[in-house]
Amino acid sequence: MSYLSNIGLAFPENKYSQEQLLSYMLSCYRFEPKEAQKLSLMYGRSGIQNRYSVLKDFGLNQNADEGFFELGKEVPISKRMSTYFEHAPNLAAAASKRAIQEQHITHLITVSCTGMAAPGLDLMLLQELNLSPNTPRTSVNFMGCYALFHAFKMADAICNSTEDSRVLVVSVELCTLHFNQQKSTDIMAANLLFGDGAAACIISSKPPAQAYFKFSNFYSKVIYKGKADMAWHIHEDGFLMTLSAYIPQLIEEGLGTIIQDALQHLSCDFNDIQHWAIHPGGRKIVDGISNILQANSVQTETPLKHSYEVLKEVGNLSSTTLLHVLNKILQLPDYNPQQKVFAAGFGPGLTVETCVFNA
Repeated sequence: MSYLSNIGLAFPENKYSQEQLLSYMLSCYRFEPKEAQKLSLMYGRSGIQNRYSVLKDFGLNQNADEGFFELGKEVPISKRMSTYFEHAPNLAAAASKRAIQEQHITHLITVSCTGMAAPGLDLMLLQELNLSPNTPRTSVNFMGCYALFHAFKMADAICNSTEDSRVLVVSVELCTLHFNQQKSTDIMAANLLFGDGAAACIISSKPPAQAYFKFSNFYSKVIYKGKADMAWHIHEDGFLMTLSAYIPQLIEEGLGTIIQDALQHLSCDFNDIQHWAIHPGGRKIVDGISNILQANSVQTETPLKHSYEVLKEVGNLSSTTLLHVLNKILQLPDYNPQQKVFAAGFGPGLTVETCVFNA
């Protein structure tokens, strides 16, 4: 058995409203009036109210000298990566310290899709958190929004094979470093959705004293039909993302069967689930999954409330986001570990990862 508890969150100091970010984008792209109106509608319908960034640019005049970005010029990836390592370790450490609370950590797993180097985030955290230099550590990189599930699987395997394990899993994403000025629908969609943040948790081989989730089952599937619709590539100008408008439809068409298959392994059905922890990849994705739950007669009035709330409050934080959704559930005054929880995340491939807790 393994148990997830002690979720710690951390954000950069720069918090922007979606209106501020829209204003910045309009100044960058220099749209014709009709194009500007279309972008304004996209931002208005995003379901996002605020996002965070390690950068001050989005609160400055676009031509300000002190900004990270410069009009008409893309920032080289080397500068993006050096800025990542100026900020990511501190954010990850802040979230980790809130999760650890003086516990002895036996293993470390770091997750990040927006920055890579060797030595990397795992070694930096080992030193920053004053963990033993003998601590086994693993990194999950560049898998996209579902990467956290792979960290969960590794931590679960560690706990099931090693007695008295306490695995620190920490995810940090600085998505806004990869803002790109290309005038394409995919790039503009990415610029609209993503923000920066960190989250950490403890996964242990014994149930903790405080509220927790018990891992019960993992299930994943690749929807090959969508492999060209969600993709991520390293480019001289940063990490370039493909986000097709077809993704919500693909997820809505395929996820119902995937949920059924995942639940069948535990002899459960849709209405055995008390809480739904769905990665809020975008408002249309969450809306589509809401339709799936309604079609399967899920009786909870607002089953995706926590996903909508996280999307509204911070946007899409890539791999970090799901821990923010799980934290909402863990903080409920009436939550208890007998309540079944279904979690799902999506990413390039098109990959769907799911996990059931407490079954």
